[in-house]
Amino acid sequence: MPSKSTVSGVLQDAQLNLISGGKVVATLTGSDIFDGNVRIVTERVETTTGADGRWSMPLIVNGEGKSATSSWSVEIFNEFAVSVHKIENLFIATANPITLGALEKISEANRIAAMEATRSRLIMVTTFAEYIALPANQKRDTDVVLVSGV
Repeated sequence: MPSKSTVSGVLQDAQLNLISGGKVVATLTGSDIFDGNVRIVTERVETTTGADGRWSMPLIVNGEGKSATSSWSVEIFNEFAVSVHKIENLFIATANPITLGALEKISEANRIAAMEATRSRLIMVTTFAEYIALPANQKRDTDVVLVSGV
């Protein structure tokens, strides 16, 4: 099973008053294959804000999926069950705890990095030494090298 990261935040209104009794709902969208060839296609996690407006929930780490094709959407409701904020396409890269605000800022960069890591590139060279001579930042573990000058 995939690891989980604790995502947290504080719910406040426009006047910065803490909101207790609000609800945070996270929904996994897309699907991916995780350790043990387990395909996870959906998950929904809910929590309620405490008296201090704080909330936290454990969410599956998207970065552990083989294709990096799943993401989270988080919808936040105030104490009157009115939706006040929705964030989509959140990508959790590691099991480290993270705030919702930080996750929102770094999700897209982490998704791109994870997807790039799963893709192979075909590199054509005349000798393998030509590939070896490339700077380290231009080579990837997933490169497929075709030596054409044998």
